[in-house]
Amino acid sequence: MLSFMTDRLDSLPLPVSKLALGTWAMAGGQLWGPQDEADSHATVHAALDAGITLIDTAPGYGGGLSEEVLGRALKGRRDRALIATKIGSGDLEPAKVTASCEASLRRLQTDCIDLLQIHWFRAGAPLEDVIAAMENLRAAGKVRALGVSNFGPRQIARVQAAGTGWATNQLCYNLLWRAIEFEIVDACAQSGLGILCYSPLQQGLLAGRFKSAAEVPEGRNRTRHFRSDKELSNHDESGHEELTFATIERIRRIAADLGCPMGDLALAWLLHRPGVTSVLFGARNPAQVAANLAAASLKLDGATLAALNAATAELKAALGPNADLWNSASRIE
Repeated sequence: MLSFMTDRLDSLPLPVSKLALGTWAMAGGQLWGPQDEADSHATVHAALDAGITLIDTAPGYGGGLSEEVLGRALKGRRDRALIATKIGSGDLEPAKVTASCEASLRRLQTDCIDLLQIHWFRAGAPLEDVIAAMENLRAAGKVRALGVSNFGPRQIARVQAAGTGWATNQLCYNLLWRAIEFEIVDACAQSGLGILCYSPLQQGLLAGRFKSAAEVPEGRNRTRHFRSDKELSNHDESGHEELTFATIERIRRIAADLGCPMGDLALAWLLHRPGVTSVLFGARNPAQVAANLAAASLKLDGATLAALNAATAELKAALGPNADLWNSASRIE
C-alpha cells in the first residue's frame, strides 16, 4: 500500500496520494497504440488497491474515450477515487465550460468531479469569465475543487486576481524537463497552488526504454529535446538530442550506484521537490502500477539530490525557461 499522503485539499472527500494515475494512454491512439479496456480496468483497480486516490483524465484524451473507460472502471469503486479532469482550450467560454463539464460527468458516470482543471490557456480567451463559470459549477456542487494546467506566472496572477480557492497547477516536470524551476515553482508557491507533475518519466526516456534519439517513436520525439524535422514537431529548434541522451546516461549511472531502477529514481526525485502535491504516472496494466509504486518509499539523501542536480543542470540551461514542452512560442506565460 502507498504509505504516505499529502495534506487533504479543502472540500475533497479523500486525501490526495503522492503518486497519482494518469490515464491518457488508456485512450490508445496513434501516440500510445492499441489498449485493451480490460487491462485499463485492471490498472485502475490495482492503483486503488495500492492506495492511490487521484486519477487524472481529460476530454482531449481520445476524444473523451479515456473518461468513458475510467467511468466504467470505477463502477462500484467511485468512493475510493478522486477524479481530476479538464476543460479543453477550445471550450474556454462560459457556456462551453458548462457544457464540457456536463459531458465529462456523463462520460465518467458520476455526479461530481473532484478536481476540474483548465487544460491549456488559449490566447484571447475570456479567462476571468471562464473562472466565474467554473466557480459557479463548484457552487452548484458539480465540482469540488478547481485547478489549472500549464499556467505560467502571468496566467497564475490572473487566476489569483479573479478567482477564489484555486488549488493546483498541473505541469510537465521531470529530471529532463526542469523549466518550471526558473519562475513557475515560485509563482505557484506564492499563490498557494500545489503542483501536479505530469510526464515524470518524459514519455519513457527516464525509464531507460530508448538508447538513442533514433529509437524514440514518432509522437514521442516531437518535444523540444529533439530536432524540429520530426514528423509531428511544432517547434522550430535544433533540439538537444546528444545532450539529452548524455544526461540520461548520467542519471542511469547514479541509479546504478544506488542499486535502483532509473525510473524509480526519477519519480522519487520529484517527490522530494518543493511545492509538489502529487506525481502523475501513466500505466496500462497492473504490473506498471506496481513498478511505479516503489518510488514512493525511496528516500534520497542530500548527496544524491546534489548529484542529480549536477547531472541535469546543463540540459536545464540549454532548454531554458520556456516551460512549453512542444512549442518555441510558449503558451505558458
